[in-house]
Amino acid sequence: MQYGTEMQSWPPQTWQAVLESMKEVRINMVIVQMLVRENNNGTLYSFIGPSGQPDATETILDYADTNGFRVFLGLYLPNWNHDMTGSNFLFETQSQMAVVAQQAWDRYLSGNRHSSFAGWYLPYEPWTASYQPAEVQRLRSFFQGVHASCQAISGDMPLLVSPFISSSRPPPCQVEQLYRQILDQSGIGILLLQDSVGAQQWETNILQRVAPYFHAFQNACDSMGVRFWANLESFRITGGTFGPCDATRLRKQFDATAPYVEEFVTFDFLNYMNPVAFLANWDQTRRAQMQQLYSDYKAAFVNTDYAPFVPPRLSASIAGNSLVLNWQGTRGDQFQVQSKTNLADAVWASLSSQVITNGAGFSAIEDGLAQQEARYYRILRFPRLQVPDSMIYIPPGTFLMGTPANDPNKTPNELPQFQVTLTRGFWINQFEVTQSEYQNLTCTNPATFTGDLERPVDNVSWRNAMDYCAQLTQQEHKALRLPDGYAYRLPTEAEWEYTARAGTTNWFSFGDDQSQLSTYAWYDANSQGTTHPVGQLQPNPWGLQDVHGGVFEWCWDWINSAPTQPVTDFRGSANGLYHAIRGGASSFPWVDCRSSWRIGYSPASIPSDVGFRIVLAPAGP
Repeated sequence: MQYGTEMQSWPPQTWQAVLESMKEVRINMVIVQMLVRENNNGTLYSFIGPSGQPDATETILDYADTNGFRVFLGLYLPNWNHDMTGSNFLFETQSQMAVVAQQAWDRYLSGNRHSSFAGWYLPYEPWTASYQPAEVQRLRSFFQGVHASCQAISGDMPLLVSPFISSSRPPPCQVEQLYRQILDQSGIGILLLQDSVGAQQWETNILQRVAPYFHAFQNACDSMGVRFWANLESFRITGGTFGPCDATRLRKQFDATAPYVEEFVTFDFLNYMNPVAFLANWDQTRRAQMQQLYSDYKAAFVNTDYAPFVPPRLSASIAGNSLVLNWQGTRGDQFQVQSKTNLADAVWASLSSQVITNGAGFSAIEDGLAQQEARYYRILRFPRLQVPDSMIYIPPGTFLMGTPANDPNKTPNELPQFQVTLTRGFWINQFEVTQSEYQNLTCTNPATFTGDLERPVDNVSWRNAMDYCAQLTQQEHKALRLPDGYAYRLPTEAEWEYTARAGTTNWFSFGDDQSQLSTYAWYDANSQGTTHPVGQLQPNPWGLQDVHGGVFEWCWDWINSAPTQPVTDFRGSANGLYHAIRGGASSFPWVDCRSSWRIGYSPASIPSDVGFRIVLAPAGP
């Protein structure tokens, strides 16, 4: 909850209405971001009101005492125009935080006046940057000093800190090692990781982008005995203006972080979700958006059993000699019902009866119950296929693969034209795998052209690409986002050309006019000899981007000769010398960007202009 100066004039009734609206949606914690802040001119502004007069913090604590809320009080928030890891800054900030902690204690807490007080919040926000060893030591000493000051005042109440995912985004494995060092004997009791979705506008693939960092912080916190919570941003920046996000996006944030954290907090209810109290400078559009987010949040996460908050509730009834079990889930979920007659038994037996669903409602019937026999039941949710936002479903179909005999640009490596029928649908990624995605999983960034993590990864071998797919499959299985029988892999040559053509038979997916290529592809005429962030140019008719340029893309199969008649589910040889690459690259001419162009490299070669795109499908090409 971030205070503003105008809020100091809100009467207690307004604050109580805000808190009542929080309670209505099962929010039971308030973290006051700061009680004192530094202004741009270096002066200090205090939100701590004079003793004996009601102020916002006193009202919040009073309400929390009788309504089961916990309250964490924020200390001193410095201006961000500082050398944030400099020794002088940290020493001065530590001293200011000690002063504010004492002021808050004297004003609100001495004499055990508020049972809802749960700890201290440290508003300084470290980030996931690559701190130098001296900076790590200074940060740890700073946290130790703040904790010691608070402990001397209030005893062993926890100290919270909320790092954020910085735009440089070093690999999660490096972040994990860094925070193992920072948290070691630091005095930090609870770490709330900001997901940075609102700040960095990660509107797509939120789960894939955010989850690796939460997993890394979970490991670091577990190793240091620090509790780990999520701090989800409920705002969206549009044209430089901050405003509420929507409940659909917030659900993706919950889904991304739920496997790793104990509790959720959000930045912040007061400024983006509260439906009852508004600042004078907020226009009607923002007010309506805040009220809409509150209403949608209530519908999606309070009035409906949402798994990260509430496990499915099992109800039972007797119909004749049968037991009917009912519970709620999400359309498409799969469950198994298990039972046993003695809770001391180690093994649960699976119920043989079928689980029936009518969408979000599920039920199972067990017939022939023995009289007066105690029976215990539980339900298990199976891993559910969760397809990343950026993956596009490609239905089965028939197309002409290869290069027509009369094409004057045909090269010796290209296949003569033949008909292919693909009998299975699959998902293919809209973009080439980025450097960010690659290093999140492998902890390395081999790319030649660095400087922006949203550029495609290059300088990878076929074996590197296959290893990436295997690791991604393993990770998603473990996270229960990929059922058995599904896998991530490279596309076959036929799948690649089928999706690149997107129903066309021309040189390019947009036709035969090479003068339009710059609208769709980065190649030697417009790239300045370097790669560019994915997704900046026009997509093909099926929504794939950069299929005609950017980096060449590895295919799953070995290069093979073309069949002389129509073929079903065409793929290359089971073994060979070279794997096919497709799609053109930033330093190559337009003829190499055609849908039928191909060449082969050995699986161990590491060309600087080759990356890859992934497919999600039932296991095995």
